[in-house]
Amino acid sequence: MFAYRFGKDAPKFNRKTLKVNRYFLSDAPQFPPEKTYWEYKIGAWPMFDNDSLGDCVFACGAHMEENWSAHTTGELDVTDEQVLAAYSAVGGYVPGDPSTDNGAAITDFLAYWQTTGFATRKIDGWASVNPQLLDNVKKSIYLFGGIDIGIQVPQSAMDQTNAGKPWDIVADDGGIIGGHSIPVLGYGGAGCTCITWGMLQQMSWDWFAKYCDEAYAVVTLDWLNAQGEAPNHLNLAALRADLAALKA
Repeated sequence: MFAYRFGKDAPKFNRKTLKVNRYFLSDAPQFPPEKTYWEYKIGAWPMFDNDSLGDCVFACGAHMEENWSAHTTGELDVTDEQVLAAYSAVGGYVPGDPSTDNGAAITDFLAYWQTTGFATRKIDGWASVNPQLLDNVKKSIYLFGGIDIGIQVPQSAMDQTNAGKPWDIVADDGGIIGGHSIPVLGYGGAGCTCITWGMLQQMSWDWFAKYCDEAYAVVTLDWLNAQGEAPNHLNLAALRADLAALKA
């Protein structure tokens, strides 16, 4: 059996959370690309202790940093120590004390990542993505190099993971066994691909729509400026203005 842990708390409101649909220009194409697969540059995805600790929120951030940097300046080597340091700072985890291994809210980590920094990097902000609007989900994955999502994991998903199968809806899902934070880095017609527990995991769009309870496009100008210009159809001027207003 595969060892797994979770660690995502319930979705938590944060006033700094923007709405991603504001930054899609009116003259953008109706649909995003049919396929996007930013995950292809990483040869091996670390576990970041998420097989023994509920630090998924921070492992997700580490995987996103690895992915962005692999496409721009060269893959950033995020360490277990950096992940655990952030878990301690945000989630109150004390190494060696299981009673403090209680997970964290995604938005609490995003706020920390923006103000204090994580793995030597800071983000500029983040914008919520409605999980039910799949065109916006796809556009966000394409434009921002992936999205940070929160899911409610049913027992059936773990059975499918252990069997090496995609996550898909079944008649009896066995009930929810935990909240989980994962980066979704690619998609196609049938569904999307996330990184979890150090490996690629596919899920159907129906599964995504049913079990995803929060999603965020994480804004880092290092990614947006990788080619010296804003990615296709991103209203970068409005995004920068809103981020600046939040910092004021």
